[in-house]
Amino acid sequence: MDTYVIVDLETTGHSVKSGDELIEFAAVVVQGSEVIERYSTLIRPSRPIPPFITQLTTITNQDVADAPTFEDVIPDIWKMLDGRIFVAHNVSFDLNFLNESLELAGYIPFQGRSIDTVELARILYPTLESHALESLAETFNLVHTEAHRALSDAEATAELFIRLVERLRALPLVTLKQLRRLSESWTSNVRAVAR
Repeated sequence: MDTYVIVDLETTGHSVKSGDELIEFAAVVVQGSEVIERYSTLIRPSRPIPPFITQLTTITNQDVADAPTFEDVIPDIWKMLDGRIFVAHNVSFDLNFLNESLELAGYIPFQGRSIDTVELARILYPTLESHALESLAETFNLVHTEAHRALSDAEATAELFIRLVERLRALPLVTLKQLRRLSESWTSNVRAVAR
């Protein structure tokens, strides 16, 4: 049985190349339709957190003053990722930011399979007005108490992922075969869940 690690990051901005860093990492591990493990940590960046990021996330410089550095938590992060399928809501941001951060720290990036819950939601529910996590959480009555906090976002994304996989697997076999064929050009590795 495949194991999925649903990841969410909070960062000081959008670009590692511009000096942005992680300030929070969370992962929720899903096997079948059960959450089997959770991990969350604040991360102390090398520069102050920009005020607009504090406003968005509620994470202050004081909150991260005694937090471990990214290098300190890399072993824990790798333990969560190892041998698992990486899942995120807008996976290209989370996976690219994490991989660039790992490379900058001298580590090998994650090279496993990945799934984007935004993409899956758009495929399975194309008529919804919004595929943002907050909107989907409201639509599907998911628990999402703290938007833009890594653990709350990861837990809501894990709940969403479980529902999306259930919906995907309930599709007729002919539809699944067609989706597998079409999925070659998608970000998500649909073959990992459409069985």
